[in-house]
Amino acid sequence: MIQVLYRISDGGNVKTKLPVATKQNCLENCISVFGRENIRVFADNCRESTIQMLENMGLRFETISLGNAMSWRHVADFAIRSFRPSEIVYLLEDDYLHKPGSARALTEALGIADYATLYDHPDKYIGAEQGGPNPYVVQGAEQSRVWLTPSCHWKQTNSTTMTFAAKVKTLSEDRDIWWEFTSRGFPNDFGAFQRLQGLGSWENSLFGKNRVLISALPGLSTHAETAWLSPLSDWDQIQAQ
Repeated sequence: MIQVLYRISDGGNVKTKLPVATKQNCLENCISVFGRENIRVFADNCRESTIQMLENMGLRFETISLGNAMSWRHVADFAIRSFRPSEIVYLLEDDYLHKPGSARALTEALGIADYATLYDHPDKYIGAEQGGPNPYVVQGAEQSRVWLTPSCHWKQTNSTTMTFAAKVKTLSEDRDIWWEFTSRGFPNDFGAFQRLQGLGSWENSLFGKNRVLISALPGLSTHAETAWLSPLSDWDQIQAQ
């Protein structure tokens, strides 16, 4: 069983997102894919209307006022304290949509890797020479390996967002690295995954852990920002099932 730890907030940066990806629709989609009983919500700096929505949905939730990075730390520590080392936790932000089969796929993924994301980042296909933001992408690709599990292909990737799955044991062992890269207002997800995988600088090579991060091909989830949707899917059609 996957424990979904869902961070929702009424703060954050204003971005252009899919019309379907409202706070309520993203949460209802999560419930339909992962099951209500598997979700715990952490409501950070939320308006009364959002709290009322959570109450109406009958979800277990906790209200906090910590901001982005500190709320992520709070959720990570909750996972380490609350669940067995072998359990899978999915640390999920409030602006993602998921396809059916996501829960099964994540369970398969954590059998072959340390960290997994369902989001297939479009920036991984835009080379640095084309103005792409990821320095490891050259001529439209990153160097990678591809695995096949019963329901999905996966590729090894150099980074992801702060929405990902891992076993509690892994999260606990890597806590010092995560804390280093969540010390400011916004987490440095790219820096954290470079350190975890021993990529880039000599510091990462020396202090990294050679962790493996994989992402689904094609994506079973997407961040809802319209500029960076997982490719090859019509995400406007993804609703609660």
